[in-house]
Parts: sequence; C-alpha cells; structure tokens
Amino acid sequence: MFERFIETLESTGKTVSEKTKSGTEVVKLSYKVSSSQRDLAEIYAQIGKLCYEEYKDAEKSDAMADLFAQASLKNAEIDELKAKIRELKGVNLCTECGAEVPADNDFCGKCGARIVKPAAPAEVSEEAPAEETAEEAPTEDTAE
Repeated sequence: MFERFIETLESTGKTVSEKTKSGTEVVKLSYKVSSSQRDLAEIYAQIGKLCYEEYKDAEKSDAMADLFAQASLKNAEIDELKAKIRELKGVNLCTECGAEVPADNDFCGKCGARIVKPAAPAEVSEEAPAEETAEEAPTEDTAE
C-alpha cells in the first residue's frame, strides 16, 4: 500500500512538473509574441512616418489628404508644446545638432553653431488657430 502511495506521488509530481514546464513555455512564447507585435507596430509607425514625409506635398485621395492634414496639425501642436517646454526650461534648440542650449547663450556648447532665437510663443499660438479655422470652414459649408 505504501508503494502504491509513493507511485501515485511520483506520477503526480511528474505531471505537475510537466504542466509547470508547459505553462512556463507558454508564458515565454506569449511574451515573445507581444514583443514581436510591439516591434511590428513600431515598424508600421516608421513606414507611416516615412510615407507622410515623402508624400505630404503630393496629390492623394481625400481620405489620405485628411489623415495627412491631421498629422500636420498634430506635428505643429507637438512643436508648439516642445517650444513652450523649452521656454519654461529656459533653453533654445540648436538647429545644427538638436542640443538644448541655455537661452542666454548665443552659441551651441556642443557644436559651436550660432543659436537662432525662436519667435515669440504668442505668434506661434495665433497662427495655429487661423489654420484650423480655414480648414474647418469648408467642412461646415459642405455639411449644410
């Protein structure tokens, strides 16, 4: 009877061990799938950005033109927000190497380029709504 109990324990132990190994392998493979999906999404994003940059001035379908316009507006918004962050941090962006340079410096400490001071933020803010209003007007006329 004791031998049978030992056999049952050994059998159960082997089954649990196999299931654990199988479960661990499933988790590892699932992680690899998720990782590959993230990599693929990044590749798609790079393809989309490259297509946008290459064809933003080319003739395109209405659907693509709308998406390109949305991307352009979003890029302008991001640029404006980054400019506000730089203003709050008291830095300018070097147009040659992209380094952040203290606002009171006239030359980049990294590459030595002369720093071009950005336009006042009020000018940037006033331009963006005018573009949006001009783009929204035709949409409202066609809807009526």
